[in-house]
Amino acid sequence: MIVKIITDSGANSFEPLIGGVPHRSVPLTLIVNGQSWSDDPQLDLANFQQALKNTKTATSSACPSVGAWLQSFAGADQVYVLTITSALSGSYNSAVQAAKLYLADHPETKIHVFDTKSAGPQVRLLASQLAILINHQYPFDEIIQLMNQQIQQTDLLFVLAELDNLANNGRVSPAIAKLTHLLNLYVYGTASDVGAFKLLGKLRGGKRMLHKIVTVMEKQGYIGGRVFIDHVDCREKAARLASAISARYPNAIINITACGALCSYYAESGGLMIGFEK
Repeated sequence: MIVKIITDSGANSFEPLIGGVPHRSVPLTLIVNGQSWSDDPQLDLANFQQALKNTKTATSSACPSVGAWLQSFAGADQVYVLTITSALSGSYNSAVQAAKLYLADHPETKIHVFDTKSAGPQVRLLASQLAILINHQYPFDEIIQLMNQQIQQTDLLFVLAELDNLANNGRVSPAIAKLTHLLNLYVYGTASDVGAFKLLGKLRGGKRMLHKIVTVMEKQGYIGGRVFIDHVDCREKAARLASAISARYPNAIINITACGALCSYYAESGGLMIGFEK
């Protein structure tokens, strides 16, 4: 029996296997200054980030097409799809529509689409947990039930150093974006229960900032489980955060990955996204 884990590119996961289980990433598209960028391993991330930094106009993203999802399902007996939050993208709805069409022609296949209500490292963490259940040969329906529980038992924290793209798209005031940079402030937030990105507060940059991030994680329920840290061109900062977590929780298992285009689009240069078990 062939089982697939499929994510959209909002998971920052482009490997062909997750925990030994076949994996496929379906790309979203970013539009900057009229140019389209497909969020896949062939994308020149440095050039994309520079284009995003240089633009002064509104940018946008486009979810994967139904056809792209249909292609990703091909050849599998069981398919588990994890999408970026439906509050931020149409990716979930597109995947659900594709699943209905595919099942009409392949009724013997089993497909389930999860709205993770999150993005980036939390989705990758969920995918790794899903692979464990698949490898232990849990029944399809039981995996769905357990994964719905895991979505509630993991969380996301994002820490933003720049707000220029958010300002260009009218999500924050340009004055606030400029002031945050001048005062060396970081904005931090999480994903709400419905999957909307929710700002929580500001942190002043400096030696103590990373330890304060660990405290924020604890307030959200972190007690020493696995942590996935995704960064936008700031691996050293991510490594220092990992050290701050390890100092408090020596047994914590921590994974560090660079953001792809979509998460770079939202987190911007110097940003961190942290997915963790509660």
